[in-house]
Amino acid sequence: MASETVSIRVPSEIRRWLERFSRSRGSISSSAARLLEEAKRREQFRFVDYRDTPLGRLAYVQGSRVPVYLAAMAAKDHGNNPEKLAAHYDWSLAKAESVLAYAEAFDTEIDQNIEDHQDLSDFDTLKRTLPGLHKTELAG
Repeated sequence: MASETVSIRVPSEIRRWLERFSRSRGSISSSAARLLEEAKRREQFRFVDYRDTPLGRLAYVQGSRVPVYLAAMAAKDHGNNPEKLAAHYDWSLAKAESVLAYAEAFDTEIDQNIEDHQDLSDFDTLKRTLPGLHKTELAG
């Protein structure tokens, strides 16, 4: 994708915030571009938001703790049927349709999120991330 330079004026408090935001995310320019891309996506997909996670910034379903990639995984289990996805999570049909549209539009991103999730799904990896994690056996 071609990029262009845009110069904007922002209040000094916004500049300081952007500098802090950018410290662990690269340059001010790349961070600002990412935030603008996220704002554009929020406009297009009304029920998607973004959050910082141990896997980086991820798309989440608004009003939930569900990352879009997990909803996409659940949708596959339900034949990518938006009605079934909505029922599964107790969401509105519009929310489920928006999430599925996002997953389709950004399928490479979602596939990478799923791969990263699977890489972190084993107990030993989780234990390094969450040191207080303990394994329990269910009585059966």
